[in-house]
Amino acid sequence: MNRRDLLLNEMNITQWVLTKPQVLKGDAQIRLDKAVKLVVVCEENHQTSGLFLDVLRTLQLQPSQYQWLDAEQALRLSFEHQPIFWLIQAEPQALEIAKKFADQTAWQHTSWQDLTQVETKRQLWQQMAIFCQHFEDNHD
Repeated sequence: MNRRDLLLNEMNITQWVLTKPQVLKGDAQIRLDKAVKLVVVCEENHQTSGLFLDVLRTLQLQPSQYQWLDAEQALRLSFEHQPIFWLIQAEPQALEIAKKFADQTAWQHTSWQDLTQVETKRQLWQQMAIFCQHFEDNHD
């Protein structure tokens, strides 16, 4: 035992040892609740924007049925069901995430600012119409 340990022991100070130090470094898996049907991967927080709230209304999703994550968190996701992904990421990160979740990626945009363009927004709504039926069929 070193001097520091002896002093702490004499002062009755309990020492703790981390059993999973990797968790503090962000290496832990993020478990996705089965109620989550939509995962949005975006570095910026636009959860209160009018566009995103319209998307939730269109898909008939409650706040508990979506998860907003950044790219680092998305790569640590663990789930047992089939949510769909909306990637709003720059190209390098989007490729890695899209590869990992290839079967679940529904929509992909390089930035939130892209969605301010009329044509891009129109395409999103057209693509989203396909998934409205999917969510209605799986509505709990």
